[in-house]
Amino acid sequence: MGRSLLKYLITCIIFSLSGIIILDYIILPNYVGYNNEHYLPDVRSEYREKAVYQLRALGFNTQEILVPYSDANIPGTVIKMFPRAFTKVKEGRTIDLTIAGKDEDITIPDISNSTLRNAKLTIAKLGLGIDTVIYEYDNIIPDGFISFQLPRKGKTVKSSTNMTLGVSKGAPPDYYIIPDVVNFSLNKARKTIINEGLRVGELIYEFQPDLVPNTIIEQNMTAGMRVSFPASINLLISTDKQDK
Repeated sequence: MGRSLLKYLITCIIFSLSGIIILDYIILPNYVGYNNEHYLPDVRSEYREKAVYQLRALGFNTQEILVPYSDANIPGTVIKMFPRAFTKVKEGRTIDLTIAGKDEDITIPDISNSTLRNAKLTIAKLGLGIDTVIYEYDNIIPDGFISFQLPRKGKTVKSSTNMTLGVSKGAPPDYYIIPDVVNFSLNKARKTIINEGLRVGELIYEFQPDLVPNTIIEQNMTAGMRVSFPASINLLISTDKQDK
């Protein structure tokens, strides 16, 4: 009687353990897809071909996003990935790879008849950048349209090139108002003066060690004054060099 009971208990324990093993390693994994999950390897800094091979070998799909050339990245390498590296992901998932673009030769198109928005889209598609946008009055070019571009159309440049765009503000007004650019940096003062339809005149430097270099100390025309023509504004600028 005792032996029969012991055999019965042992048999029950064996069946119970077998059931747990089957449940944990066969039924549940197939139900939730546990066995089809992998930790994503870190493929950042790898060349595109190697990164794609590694991910597809694990059962993942890949989608590539090409970004413009930058000195900070090696062309053709992965600079970002989503989901992030070391994330546990099921097979069949699409992994987004951001790939650094190459510094290629680009022929500058004519964007003179474009709005600023369309010009930006065209420039971005070419992998180029925009360095400066200058607003100016123009009797011919409609308000909001490109009035000039640098580099000019037809010129061949590298894809890392930044462009300068002029944008029309339409016909000039009956008068111009002199802006106050004192305490501005020289670059900010230039943009402010040009955007008001005026011109930057003579630049005079004065040794001022207590000021940040290239700060506007004075301007020769009174801020707020109205003029009937695009006058030139002379600027007195700080420098930390006595012999400048």
